[in-house]
Amino acid sequence: MSGYYPYLLCGLPELNFNMNPDSFSYQDLYNQIFELLSPADQRLAELFLAFPRNEEVAKAYLPMQAEEEEREEFLTDCPWPAYQKELYRHNLAYWLEGDEEASLSKRPEEETILILKRKLDEAFYNCMSRYRNKFVRLWYDFDLTLKNTLVAFAARKQQRPADKEFVLPRALAPKPEEEPEEGEPELIAWIKENMGQGDFGLKLRLSYAEELFAALDSEDVYVRERKVDQFRWNMLDEMILGKDFQMDVVLAYLVKMQILKRWQDMDAAAGRQYLQETVASLRKVKLGEDEARKQRDY
Repeated sequence: MSGYYPYLLCGLPELNFNMNPDSFSYQDLYNQIFELLSPADQRLAELFLAFPRNEEVAKAYLPMQAEEEEREEFLTDCPWPAYQKELYRHNLAYWLEGDEEASLSKRPEEETILILKRKLDEAFYNCMSRYRNKFVRLWYDFDLTLKNTLVAFAARKQQRPADKEFVLPRALAPKPEEEPEEGEPELIAWIKENMGQGDFGLKLRLSYAEELFAALDSEDVYVRERKVDQFRWNMLDEMILGKDFQMDVVLAYLVKMQILKRWQDMDAAAGRQYLQETVASLRKVKLGEDEARKQRDY
């Protein structure tokens, strides 16, 4: 029966945040789950896990962005969710805000991919905020709040503006000219107004803010990332209390698989090095901007 899976859930191995991530195969476990879901729940699972694939979708678009027939042919049998398919409905100039002169020869490819990925990210959260399943709406409302809090946290530590990095839930396709742009979410406005406070004033608004900022209280980037993922894991457990064998529990299990896979992809030493290199790279960018600003002022 769709939405109720006692046989499936009883047969799955128990996942623990501190387990050895190499002790399971993400793909094998995903296949085991997927084949036992109803067609409707298969589509939900695909959509629920689509966010990490947004960059891949943006990259795949570029080689065919100028060829409408090629894009339409690609979409014919494409299994992607509707919000990702929407990117392929139009050429690149459409997505770059009507810039008819826009082309990869005039804009770095990496920059174009980032623009398209950001549009897909915002379309994903827009889709999830309207989804009929309450657990889906609640989880991705939490996930978006967490993501934007981390954006503000990183920006403040690196002493750079965060305005252009916040993720807003909005539709992929631009609104018609006669329709006004939606304002930014109230929570982002609140964070901006309270950037000077250690908790961005969020302890006044979020019941879980205390636990979140306890997770962020570490100078070691690797340790902080582990604590944040542990916090996400704990929130999943809270959200499925009393759900028994419902589809919500399957979705939570899939997110836990993603968390473990992330740490499977990088062991402690490699993960620490990767994260530290990322921070160092961001600092270099900031130093370069500061130097350029000094030269302009001079």
